[in-house]
Amino acid sequence: MKKYGLSLLLLILLVVPGCGIAEKVGDSVNFTADTASYMQTLTEFGQEMGTWATDAATDPQARGELKDRLLALKEQIVQYAGLQVPEYAAGLHQSIVGYNETLQQGLDQAITNLEEGKAAFESTGIPETINQVNELLNQITQLIPQ
Repeated sequence: MKKYGLSLLLLILLVVPGCGIAEKVGDSVNFTADTASYMQTLTEFGQEMGTWATDAATDPQARGELKDRLLALKEQIVQYAGLQVPEYAAGLHQSIVGYNETLQQGLDQAITNLEEGKAAFESTGIPETINQVNELLNQITQLIPQ
Protein backbone atom coordinates (compact mmCIF):
# COMPACT_ATOMS: atom_id res chain seq x y z
CA MET A 1 0.00 0.00 0.00
CA LYS A 2 2.88 2.36 0.79
CA LYS A 3 4.27 1.67 -2.66
CA TYR A 4 1.05 2.84 -4.36
CA GLY A 5 0.77 5.90 -2.12
CA LEU A 6 4.37 6.84 -2.87
CA SER A 7 3.80 6.32 -6.59
CA LEU A 8 0.70 8.51 -6.49
CA LEU A 9 2.56 11.25 -4.59
CA LEU A 10 5.43 11.07 -7.07
CA LEU A 11 3.01 11.29 -9.99
CA ILE A 12 1.32 14.36 -8.47
CA LEU A 13 4.67 16.04 -7.86
CA LEU A 14 5.65 15.46 -11.46
CA VAL A 15 2.35 16.52 -13.02
CA VAL A 16 1.66 19.69 -11.03
CA PRO A 17 4.89 21.46 -12.03
CA GLY A 18 4.28 20.26 -15.58
CA CYS A 19 1.00 22.16 -15.59
CA GLY A 20 2.94 25.35 -14.92
CA ILE A 21 5.21 24.61 -17.86
CA ALA A 22 2.21 23.96 -20.09
CA GLU A 23 0.69 27.25 -18.95
CA LYS A 24 3.92 29.12 -19.74
CA VAL A 25 4.02 27.54 -23.19
CA GLY A 26 0.38 28.53 -23.70
CA ASP A 27 1.13 32.11 -22.63
CA SER A 28 4.08 32.18 -25.05
CA VAL A 29 1.96 30.92 -27.91
CA ASN A 30 -0.79 33.43 -27.13
CA PHE A 31 1.68 36.31 -26.89
CA THR A 32 3.34 35.34 -30.15
CA ALA A 33 0.03 35.00 -31.99
CA ASP A 34 -1.34 38.24 -30.53
CA THR A 35 1.85 40.14 -31.36
CA ALA A 36 1.93 38.81 -34.91
CA SER A 37 -1.72 39.72 -35.42
CA TYR A 38 -1.24 43.17 -33.93
CA MET A 39 1.82 43.90 -36.05
CA GLN A 40 -0.05 42.70 -39.15
CA THR A 41 -2.85 45.13 -38.28
CA LEU A 42 -0.34 47.98 -38.08
CA THR A 43 1.22 46.97 -41.39
CA GLU A 44 -2.16 46.88 -43.12
CA PHE A 45 -3.11 50.22 -41.57
CA GLY A 46 0.12 51.73 -42.89
CA GLN A 47 -0.55 50.40 -46.37
CA GLU A 48 -4.11 51.72 -46.51
CA MET A 49 -3.84 55.02 -44.66
CA GLY A 50 -2.84 57.06 -47.72
CA THR A 51 -5.96 55.95 -49.57
CA TRP A 52 -8.14 56.59 -46.53
CA ALA A 53 -6.68 60.07 -46.09
CA THR A 54 -7.28 60.93 -49.76
CA ASP A 55 -10.89 59.75 -49.55
CA ALA A 56 -11.43 61.60 -46.24
CA ALA A 57 -10.24 64.87 -47.76
CA THR A 58 -13.23 64.99 -50.11
CA ASP A 59 -15.90 62.75 -48.60
CA PRO A 60 -17.46 63.44 -45.18
CA GLN A 61 -18.58 59.81 -44.86
CA ALA A 62 -15.03 58.60 -45.53
CA ARG A 63 -13.81 61.11 -42.93
CA GLY A 64 -16.11 59.53 -40.34
CA GLU A 65 -14.98 56.02 -41.31
CA LEU A 66 -11.34 57.06 -40.98
CA LYS A 67 -12.00 58.52 -37.55
CA ASP A 68 -13.62 55.21 -36.55
CA ARG A 69 -10.55 53.32 -37.80
CA LEU A 70 -8.25 55.62 -35.84
CA LEU A 71 -10.27 55.08 -32.66
CA ALA A 72 -10.32 51.30 -33.23
CA LEU A 73 -6.54 51.28 -33.65
CA LYS A 74 -6.16 53.26 -30.42
CA GLU A 75 -8.22 50.57 -28.66
CA GLN A 76 -6.02 47.81 -30.11
CA ILE A 77 -2.95 49.64 -28.82
CA VAL A 78 -4.41 49.70 -25.32
CA GLN A 79 -5.29 46.00 -25.52
CA TYR A 80 -1.81 45.10 -26.73
CA ALA A 81 -0.19 46.93 -23.82
CA GLY A 82 -2.18 44.72 -21.43
CA LEU A 83 -1.03 41.39 -22.86
CA GLN A 84 0.44 38.73 -20.59
CA VAL A 85 4.11 38.79 -21.60
CA PRO A 86 6.47 35.84 -21.19
CA GLU A 87 9.82 36.74 -19.63
CA TYR A 88 11.82 36.06 -22.77
CA ALA A 89 9.71 38.58 -24.73
CA ALA A 90 9.68 41.44 -22.21
CA GLY A 91 12.22 43.48 -24.19
CA LEU A 92 10.37 43.03 -27.45
CA HIS A 93 7.07 43.92 -25.85
CA GLN A 94 8.59 47.02 -24.27
CA SER A 95 9.94 48.14 -27.66
CA ILE A 96 6.53 47.77 -29.24
CA VAL A 97 4.84 49.56 -26.34
CA GLY A 98 7.31 52.44 -26.80
CA TYR A 99 6.33 52.70 -30.46
CA ASN A 100 2.70 52.47 -29.41
CA GLU A 101 3.01 55.54 -27.19
CA THR A 102 4.31 57.53 -30.14
CA LEU A 103 1.62 56.04 -32.35
CA GLN A 104 -1.14 57.00 -29.90
CA GLN A 105 0.05 60.61 -29.92
CA GLY A 106 0.00 60.55 -33.72
CA LEU A 107 -3.50 59.05 -33.75
CA ASP A 108 -4.71 61.79 -31.41
CA GLN A 109 -3.22 64.38 -33.77
CA ALA A 110 -4.80 62.66 -36.80
CA ILE A 111 -8.22 62.76 -35.12
CA THR A 112 -7.74 66.45 -34.34
CA ASN A 113 -6.66 67.07 -37.94
CA LEU A 114 -9.81 65.35 -39.23
CA GLU A 115 -12.03 67.38 -36.92
CA GLU A 116 -10.34 70.59 -38.10
CA GLY A 117 -10.64 69.63 -41.77
CA LYS A 118 -6.88 69.27 -42.28
CA ALA A 119 -5.02 66.45 -44.00
CA ALA A 120 -5.47 63.51 -41.62
CA PHE A 121 -1.88 62.38 -41.25
CA GLU A 122 -0.12 65.72 -41.62
CA SER A 123 2.51 66.17 -38.89
CA THR A 124 1.45 63.04 -36.99
CA GLY A 125 4.54 60.86 -37.32
CA ILE A 126 2.30 57.84 -37.92
CA PRO A 127 3.94 56.72 -41.18
CA GLU A 128 7.41 56.87 -39.61
CA THR A 129 6.30 54.98 -36.50
CA ILE A 130 4.63 52.25 -38.54
CA ASN A 131 7.82 51.96 -40.63
CA GLN A 132 9.81 51.48 -37.41
CA VAL A 133 7.39 48.77 -36.29
CA ASN A 134 7.76 47.09 -39.69
CA GLU A 135 11.55 47.19 -39.33
CA LEU A 136 11.18 45.52 -35.94
CA LEU A 137 8.92 42.91 -37.52
CA ASN A 138 11.53 42.27 -40.22
CA GLN A 139 14.20 41.79 -37.54
CA ILE A 140 11.99 39.31 -35.72
CA THR A 141 11.24 37.44 -38.95
CA GLN A 142 14.96 37.09 -39.65
CA LEU A 143 15.40 35.39 -36.27
CA ILE A 144 12.94 32.63 -37.19
CA PRO A 145 14.65 29.60 -38.75
CA GLN A 146 13.52 28.99 -42.31
